[in-house]
Amino acid sequence: MREVARIKLPPHRSEGDFDHAAVDSVGDRLYVAHPSNDAVEVVDLSARRHSATLTGLRGVAGVWVDPKSRLLFTSNRGEDTASIFRLEEGGAREVARVPTGARPNGMAFDPGRSVLLVAGVGVAGTPSSPPTLTFVTAHDGRRLGQVVVPGRTRWALYHRPSDAFYVNVADPPQVLSVPAGTLPALGRERAIPARGPHGLEQDPAGRFLYCACDEGVLVSLEIATGATRVAGSLSGAPDVLWTDPATSRLYCAVGDPGTVDVFDLASLRPVQSVPTAEGAHTLTVDPRRNEVHVFLPGTEEDLVLGEQSR
Repeated sequence: MREVARIKLPPHRSEGDFDHAAVDSVGDRLYVAHPSNDAVEVVDLSARRHSATLTGLRGVAGVWVDPKSRLLFTSNRGEDTASIFRLEEGGAREVARVPTGARPNGMAFDPGRSVLLVAGVGVAGTPSSPPTLTFVTAHDGRRLGQVVVPGRTRWALYHRPSDAFYVNVADPPQVLSVPAGTLPALGRERAIPARGPHGLEQDPAGRFLYCACDEGVLVSLEIATGATRVAGSLSGAPDVLWTDPATSRLYCAVGDPGTVDVFDLASLRPVQSVPTAEGAHTLTVDPRRNEVHVFLPGTEEDLVLGEQSR
Protein backbone atom coordinates (compact mmCIF):
# COMPACT_ATOMS: atom_id res chain seq x y z
CA MET A 1 0.00 0.00 0.00
CA ARG A 2 1.06 3.59 -0.52
CA GLU A 3 -0.07 6.99 0.72
CA VAL A 4 -2.52 8.63 -1.68
CA ALA A 5 -3.62 11.72 0.22
CA ARG A 6 -3.99 13.41 3.61
CA ILE A 7 -7.23 15.18 4.44
CA LYS A 8 -7.19 17.72 7.23
CA LEU A 9 -9.91 17.31 9.84
CA PRO A 10 -11.12 19.81 12.47
CA PRO A 11 -8.90 20.10 15.56
CA HIS A 12 -9.79 18.37 18.81
CA ARG A 13 -11.56 20.69 21.23
CA SER A 14 -10.04 18.69 24.09
CA GLU A 15 -7.64 15.77 24.40
CA GLY A 16 -8.96 12.97 22.27
CA ASP A 17 -8.92 11.11 18.98
CA PHE A 18 -11.22 9.66 16.33
CA ASP A 19 -13.38 6.54 16.57
CA HIS A 20 -15.55 4.46 14.24
CA ALA A 21 -15.96 5.50 10.63
CA ALA A 22 -18.05 4.40 7.64
CA VAL A 23 -18.46 5.24 3.97
CA ASP A 24 -21.64 6.16 2.12
CA SER A 25 -20.79 4.77 -1.31
CA VAL A 26 -23.94 6.26 -2.86
CA GLY A 27 -23.41 9.81 -1.59
CA ASP A 28 -19.59 9.51 -1.89
CA ARG A 29 -19.11 10.71 1.68
CA LEU A 30 -17.19 9.39 4.67
CA TYR A 31 -18.38 9.82 8.27
CA VAL A 32 -16.01 9.54 11.24
CA ALA A 33 -16.77 9.88 14.95
CA HIS A 34 -14.92 12.71 16.73
CA PRO A 35 -15.68 12.02 20.42
CA SER A 36 -13.70 14.92 21.87
CA ASN A 37 -15.83 17.31 19.77
CA ASP A 38 -19.18 15.53 20.32
CA ALA A 39 -19.38 15.44 16.55
CA VAL A 40 -19.21 13.38 13.37
CA GLU A 41 -16.92 14.76 10.69
CA VAL A 42 -17.97 14.45 7.04
CA VAL A 43 -15.42 13.99 4.27
CA ASP A 44 -16.19 14.58 0.58
CA LEU A 45 -14.41 11.60 -0.99
CA SER A 46 -14.41 13.00 -4.51
CA ALA A 47 -12.97 16.38 -3.51
CA ARG A 48 -10.75 14.80 -0.80
CA ARG A 49 -11.69 17.45 1.76
CA HIS A 50 -13.61 17.88 4.98
CA SER A 51 -17.05 19.18 4.04
CA ALA A 52 -19.30 19.30 7.14
CA THR A 53 -19.69 18.54 10.84
CA LEU A 54 -22.67 16.92 12.55
CA THR A 55 -22.77 18.37 16.05
CA GLY A 56 -24.52 17.73 19.37
CA LEU A 57 -23.64 14.01 19.62
CA ARG A 58 -22.24 13.75 23.12
CA GLY A 59 -19.28 11.37 23.30
CA VAL A 60 -20.10 9.87 19.89
CA ALA A 61 -18.23 6.59 19.41
CA GLY A 62 -19.91 4.46 16.77
CA VAL A 63 -20.84 5.32 13.17
CA TRP A 64 -22.61 3.06 10.70
CA VAL A 65 -24.03 3.79 7.23
CA ASP A 66 -26.49 1.81 5.13
CA PRO A 67 -26.14 3.42 1.69
CA LYS A 68 -29.19 1.75 0.13
CA SER A 69 -31.54 2.81 2.93
CA ARG A 70 -29.92 6.29 3.02
CA LEU A 71 -29.48 5.96 6.78
CA LEU A 72 -26.66 6.98 9.10
CA PHE A 73 -26.47 5.76 12.69
CA THR A 74 -24.36 6.99 15.59
CA SER A 75 -23.88 5.64 19.11
CA ASN A 76 -23.55 8.52 21.58
CA ARG A 77 -21.60 7.07 24.48
CA GLY A 78 -21.64 10.27 26.52
CA GLU A 79 -25.43 10.26 26.84
CA ASP A 80 -26.43 6.59 26.36
CA THR A 81 -28.36 7.15 23.14
CA ALA A 82 -28.24 6.25 19.46
CA SER A 83 -29.11 8.70 16.67
CA ILE A 84 -30.74 7.90 13.34
CA PHE A 85 -30.06 10.27 10.44
CA ARG A 86 -31.66 10.39 7.01
CA LEU A 87 -29.05 11.06 4.32
CA GLU A 88 -30.37 13.68 1.89
CA GLU A 89 -29.06 15.79 -0.96
CA GLY A 90 -28.25 18.66 1.37
CA GLY A 91 -26.64 16.58 4.11
CA ALA A 92 -27.78 14.45 7.05
CA ARG A 93 -30.98 15.12 9.00
CA GLU A 94 -31.47 13.56 12.43
CA VAL A 95 -34.87 11.88 12.62
CA ALA A 96 -34.70 10.03 15.95
CA ARG A 97 -32.62 9.72 19.11
CA VAL A 98 -33.21 6.54 21.10
CA PRO A 99 -32.17 5.54 24.66
CA THR A 100 -29.75 2.59 24.76
CA GLY A 101 -27.81 0.68 27.39
CA ALA A 102 -24.86 2.21 29.22
CA ARG A 103 -21.98 3.53 27.06
CA PRO A 104 -23.14 2.45 23.58
CA ASN A 105 -20.38 1.71 21.10
CA GLY A 106 -20.57 -0.95 18.36
CA MET A 107 -23.53 -1.18 15.99
CA ALA A 108 -24.87 -3.50 13.31
CA PHE A 109 -27.80 -3.17 10.90
CA ASP A 110 -30.19 -5.73 9.38
CA PRO A 111 -31.38 -3.96 6.21
CA GLY A 112 -34.12 -6.50 5.45
CA ARG A 113 -35.98 -5.81 8.69
CA SER A 114 -34.56 -2.29 9.13
CA VAL A 115 -33.35 -3.20 12.62
CA LEU A 116 -30.38 -1.59 14.32
CA LEU A 117 -28.39 -3.35 17.06
CA VAL A 118 -26.56 -1.08 19.51
CA ALA A 119 -24.00 -2.75 21.79
CA GLY A 120 -23.52 -1.09 25.17
CA VAL A 121 -20.13 -1.49 26.85
CA GLY A 122 -21.63 -1.03 30.32
CA VAL A 123 -19.90 0.40 33.39
CA ALA A 124 -17.43 -1.99 35.03
CA GLY A 125 -18.26 -2.76 38.64
CA THR A 126 -21.73 -1.22 38.40
CA PRO A 127 -24.45 -3.93 38.43
CA SER A 128 -27.10 -1.37 37.48
CA SER A 129 -25.24 -0.57 34.22
CA PRO A 130 -24.35 -3.95 32.68
CA PRO A 131 -23.25 -4.58 29.08
CA THR A 132 -26.33 -4.75 26.87
CA LEU A 133 -27.66 -5.13 23.35
CA THR A 134 -30.47 -2.75 22.37
CA PHE A 135 -32.59 -3.34 19.25
CA VAL A 136 -34.27 -0.46 17.41
CA THR A 137 -36.49 -0.22 14.33
CA ALA A 138 -34.65 2.26 12.14
CA HIS A 139 -37.66 3.64 10.24
CA ASP A 140 -39.36 5.01 13.37
CA GLY A 141 -36.81 4.78 16.20
CA ARG A 142 -38.92 2.34 18.23
CA ARG A 143 -37.11 0.11 20.74
CA LEU A 144 -37.81 -3.59 20.15
CA GLY A 145 -36.08 -4.76 23.30
CA GLN A 146 -32.86 -5.02 25.23
CA VAL A 147 -30.85 -7.92 26.65
CA VAL A 148 -27.95 -8.14 29.11
CA VAL A 149 -24.84 -9.92 27.82
CA PRO A 150 -22.11 -11.77 29.77
CA GLY A 151 -19.28 -9.25 29.35
CA ARG A 152 -18.02 -6.02 27.81
CA THR A 153 -19.07 -5.69 24.19
CA ARG A 154 -16.80 -4.67 21.32
CA TRP A 155 -17.56 -4.68 17.57
CA ALA A 156 -20.75 -6.10 16.06
CA LEU A 157 -22.06 -7.05 12.61
CA TYR A 158 -25.06 -8.51 10.80
CA HIS A 159 -24.43 -11.68 8.76
CA ARG A 160 -27.03 -12.15 6.03
CA PRO A 161 -26.38 -15.88 5.17
CA SER A 162 -27.09 -17.00 8.75
CA ASP A 163 -29.60 -14.17 9.38
CA ALA A 164 -27.96 -13.32 12.69
CA PHE A 165 -26.13 -10.56 14.49
CA TYR A 166 -22.68 -11.32 15.94
CA VAL A 167 -21.10 -9.37 18.79
CA ASN A 168 -17.60 -9.60 20.26
CA VAL A 169 -17.44 -9.95 24.05
CA ALA A 170 -14.06 -9.09 25.55
CA ASP A 171 -14.21 -11.20 28.71
CA PRO A 172 -15.00 -14.06 28.70
CA PRO A 173 -13.54 -14.00 25.16
CA GLN A 174 -16.32 -15.03 22.81
CA VAL A 175 -18.48 -14.12 19.86
CA LEU A 176 -22.16 -14.00 20.76
CA SER A 177 -24.80 -14.71 18.12
CA VAL A 178 -28.31 -13.22 18.11
CA PRO A 179 -30.80 -14.70 15.60
CA ALA A 180 -32.35 -11.72 13.81
CA GLY A 181 -35.73 -13.42 13.43
CA THR A 182 -36.30 -14.01 17.16
CA LEU A 183 -35.14 -10.76 18.75
CA PRO A 184 -34.18 -10.11 21.44
CA ALA A 185 -33.36 -13.73 22.37
CA LEU A 186 -29.65 -14.57 22.54
CA GLY A 187 -28.19 -17.43 20.53
CA ARG A 188 -24.97 -19.42 20.76
CA GLU A 189 -21.80 -18.31 22.54
CA ARG A 190 -18.67 -19.23 20.58
CA ALA A 191 -15.46 -19.19 22.60
CA ILE A 192 -12.48 -17.37 21.08
CA PRO A 193 -9.02 -18.84 21.84
CA ALA A 194 -7.31 -15.48 22.51
CA ARG A 195 -7.64 -12.66 24.99
CA GLY A 196 -9.85 -9.66 24.26
CA PRO A 197 -11.82 -10.07 21.01
CA HIS A 198 -12.03 -6.55 19.57
CA GLY A 199 -12.38 -5.95 15.81
CA LEU A 200 -14.91 -8.13 13.98
CA GLU A 201 -15.45 -8.66 10.25
CA GLN A 202 -16.99 -11.26 7.95
CA ASP A 203 -15.76 -13.29 5.02
CA PRO A 204 -17.41 -11.90 1.84
CA ALA A 205 -18.26 -15.50 0.87
CA GLY A 206 -20.22 -15.89 4.11
CA ARG A 207 -18.38 -18.81 5.72
CA PHE A 208 -16.17 -17.17 8.32
CA LEU A 209 -15.93 -14.40 10.87
CA TYR A 210 -12.58 -12.74 11.53
CA CYS A 211 -11.76 -11.52 15.01
CA ALA A 212 -8.81 -9.26 15.94
CA CYS A 213 -7.85 -9.84 19.58
CA ASP A 214 -6.04 -7.72 22.17
CA GLU A 215 -3.58 -10.59 22.56
CA GLY A 216 -2.21 -9.52 19.18
CA VAL A 217 -3.59 -12.29 16.99
CA LEU A 218 -6.14 -12.68 14.21
CA VAL A 219 -8.65 -15.51 14.75
CA SER A 220 -10.99 -17.02 12.16
CA LEU A 221 -14.29 -18.63 13.19
CA GLU A 222 -16.23 -20.95 10.90
CA ILE A 223 -19.87 -19.95 11.34
CA ALA A 224 -21.44 -23.32 10.53
CA THR A 225 -19.31 -25.38 12.93
CA GLY A 226 -17.99 -22.85 15.45
CA ALA A 227 -14.43 -24.07 14.78
CA THR A 228 -11.72 -21.47 15.43
CA ARG A 229 -8.07 -21.11 14.55
CA VAL A 230 -5.39 -18.51 15.13
CA ALA A 231 -4.69 -17.31 11.60
CA GLY A 232 -1.77 -14.94 12.23
CA SER A 233 -0.03 -12.40 14.40
CA LEU A 234 -0.70 -8.66 14.52
CA SER A 235 1.70 -5.78 15.17
CA GLY A 236 0.07 -5.15 18.57
CA ALA A 237 -3.30 -4.84 20.26
CA PRO A 238 -5.78 -4.15 17.42
CA ASP A 239 -9.01 -2.27 17.00
CA VAL A 240 -10.86 -2.11 13.67
CA LEU A 241 -11.03 -4.83 11.01
CA TRP A 242 -12.34 -4.13 7.52
CA THR A 243 -12.38 -6.12 4.27
CA ASP A 244 -12.26 -5.03 0.65
CA PRO A 245 -13.55 -7.95 -1.47
CA ALA A 246 -12.42 -6.26 -4.70
CA THR A 247 -8.76 -6.37 -3.64
CA SER A 248 -9.11 -9.58 -1.59
CA ARG A 249 -7.61 -7.82 1.42
CA LEU A 250 -8.36 -7.70 5.13
CA TYR A 251 -7.13 -4.57 6.95
CA CYS A 252 -6.51 -4.24 10.69
CA ALA A 253 -5.74 -0.99 12.51
CA VAL A 254 -3.21 -1.19 15.36
CA GLY A 255 -2.83 1.99 17.41
CA ASP A 256 0.43 1.03 19.12
CA PRO A 257 2.89 1.22 17.39
CA GLY A 258 0.60 2.66 14.67
CA THR A 259 0.20 0.36 11.68
CA VAL A 260 -2.30 -1.10 9.26
CA ASP A 261 -1.72 -4.84 9.07
CA VAL A 262 -2.79 -6.23 5.68
CA PHE A 263 -3.82 -9.86 5.11
CA ASP A 264 -4.71 -11.77 1.96
CA LEU A 265 -8.36 -12.79 2.29
CA ALA A 266 -8.00 -16.11 0.50
CA SER A 267 -5.12 -17.45 2.60
CA LEU A 268 -5.22 -15.11 5.64
CA ARG A 269 -1.48 -14.74 5.24
CA PRO A 270 0.05 -11.37 6.16
CA VAL A 271 0.93 -9.24 3.15
CA GLN A 272 2.22 -5.97 4.61
CA SER A 273 2.37 -3.85 7.75
CA VAL A 274 2.00 -0.18 6.80
CA PRO A 275 3.27 2.45 9.29
CA THR A 276 0.68 5.10 10.13
CA ALA A 277 0.99 7.04 13.43
CA GLU A 278 0.82 6.45 17.16
CA GLY A 279 -2.78 6.13 18.29
CA ALA A 280 -4.20 5.55 14.78
CA HIS A 281 -6.51 2.74 15.89
CA THR A 282 -9.41 3.16 13.50
CA LEU A 283 -9.95 2.85 9.74
CA THR A 284 -12.55 2.23 7.09
CA VAL A 285 -12.61 1.25 3.41
CA ASP A 286 -13.87 3.24 0.42
CA PRO A 287 -15.14 0.42 -1.85
CA ARG A 288 -15.49 2.65 -4.91
CA ARG A 289 -11.79 3.57 -4.99
CA ASN A 290 -10.47 0.56 -3.05
CA GLU A 291 -8.78 2.91 -0.62
CA VAL A 292 -8.26 2.67 3.13
CA HIS A 293 -8.84 5.71 5.36
CA VAL A 294 -6.87 5.79 8.62
CA PHE A 295 -7.49 8.51 11.20
CA LEU A 296 -4.43 10.12 12.81
CA PRO A 297 -5.20 11.73 16.18
CA GLY A 298 -1.87 13.52 16.58
CA THR A 299 -2.05 15.50 13.34
CA GLU A 300 -5.88 15.46 13.04
CA GLU A 301 -5.81 13.97 9.55
CA ASP A 302 -7.49 11.31 7.43
CA LEU A 303 -4.62 9.34 5.89
CA VAL A 304 -5.70 7.74 2.60
CA LEU A 305 -3.88 4.58 1.53
CA GLY A 306 -4.21 2.84 -1.86
CA GLU A 307 -3.12 -0.56 -3.07
CA GLN A 308 -0.06 -0.63 -5.29
CA SER A 309 -0.39 -2.46 -8.59
CA ARG A 310 0.25 -6.13 -8.14
